[in-house]
Amino acid sequence: MPNIRPFEIALIATFIIAALVGVFFLATHKTDTEKDQALYGSSFMIWGTIDEQVMTAFLKKAVDEDDALKVVQYRRVDPRSFESELVNAIAEGRSPELILIPHTFLAQLRTKLQPIPFTTFPERTFRDTYVDGAAIFMPSDGVYGFPIAVDPMVMYWNRDLFSSSGLAQPPKTWESLVNETASAITRTSDRREVLQSAMSFGEYVNVAHAKEILSMLFIQAGSTIVNEQGKSYAVTLNQSTTGGLMPGESVLPFYTQFANPEKSLYSWNRSLPLDRTAFLQNTLALYFGFGSERTAIERESPNLNFDMTEVPQGSGATIRRDYGEFYAFAIPRGSRNPTGAYAVATLFGNAQNATYIASGLGMAPVHRAELSTAGADLYKGILYQAALISRGWLDPNPDQSAAVFRQMVEEAATSEGRLQQIINDAAHRLQALF
Repeated sequence: MPNIRPFEIALIATFIIAALVGVFFLATHKTDTEKDQALYGSSFMIWGTIDEQVMTAFLKKAVDEDDALKVVQYRRVDPRSFESELVNAIAEGRSPELILIPHTFLAQLRTKLQPIPFTTFPERTFRDTYVDGAAIFMPSDGVYGFPIAVDPMVMYWNRDLFSSSGLAQPPKTWESLVNETASAITRTSDRREVLQSAMSFGEYVNVAHAKEILSMLFIQAGSTIVNEQGKSYAVTLNQSTTGGLMPGESVLPFYTQFANPEKSLYSWNRSLPLDRTAFLQNTLALYFGFGSERTAIERESPNLNFDMTEVPQGSGATIRRDYGEFYAFAIPRGSRNPTGAYAVATLFGNAQNATYIASGLGMAPVHRAELSTAGADLYKGILYQAALISRGWLDPNPDQSAAVFRQMVEEAATSEGRLQQIINDAAHRLQALF
């Protein structure tokens, strides 16, 4: 056997080491896709309250761009049972990794959510990224959600009823609505039966968004309705603003007068159908609803000649306000993959993806950078302008607070002389829900 020279031994050793390194590298190296798959896990569930079709279409688009996201699934949960289902899922160790919720669930679910500390998501970054109203997801101890969309209240108006009444434009101020629109459009019989209505304010049971309308009016009057104080909440419904009056002392008489047969602005009562139905039937000129309802209105009444505009403001208002429902991705405390949840929330909540989801829902994006891109779209400009001035409030329980608002309206309609007491009572009942 020939002798192997030292040089040959060294060369063979080099090849062996290189081969071992190569085997180790192949065994341990992960591609970007594999890293993403490891980050997202073998399954990844999002629960939410929004339309399943919209999220399914978005997830398909996301998978086309990144195959690792194929593990992500979405399940729509009935808003009425969302809290109980989430609590049970967390207790049983089967929590979703992410939830997509409206801001009206935040106070109710706050103890079940994982806040993102300001060291990770600075307050300055949040405020520079999103519209002001989205800050409802940023209470004092951190960021509780990645905002993606806002569904602002808008005013739908029947173009035919307006033109038939000699009106060319919808009202831009409440004063114009009271002094011009209401009397020009409303028709009543000799027995004060309402035949055609300008608007549906006044009642609660047959006004689809009575609570949201009242919230809008309170916010326009300067009320925050609820303030967060650390991890507690203070109801401000009965706090005086400039001028010494509670906001409700102007809001409630204004709202209820439209259902009072003795008032000149009488145009609504509880014997009439739901206001949305009346609008679809061409008997109601103004319908206050969410921007996301437009496509459904078009589908349900294709021959209805209607349009959409921003809600009126007070003629002397220097700061414009609207009410809107804000939506955000949040991480439950029971998430089995919080790191992956943060990564998905960051990805799905970026400007491009959030705008895609918002558009699919008929809502406005909340990223400031996107709100200048409405272009020539017939409705986006209205939604985008409304998004900038929309606000919400921390609701302790949407169903139970609705009962508080209903009682407040019905008492105010029959007890005008007790307004302060009615508002105080409503504030105390709302406070008791926290």
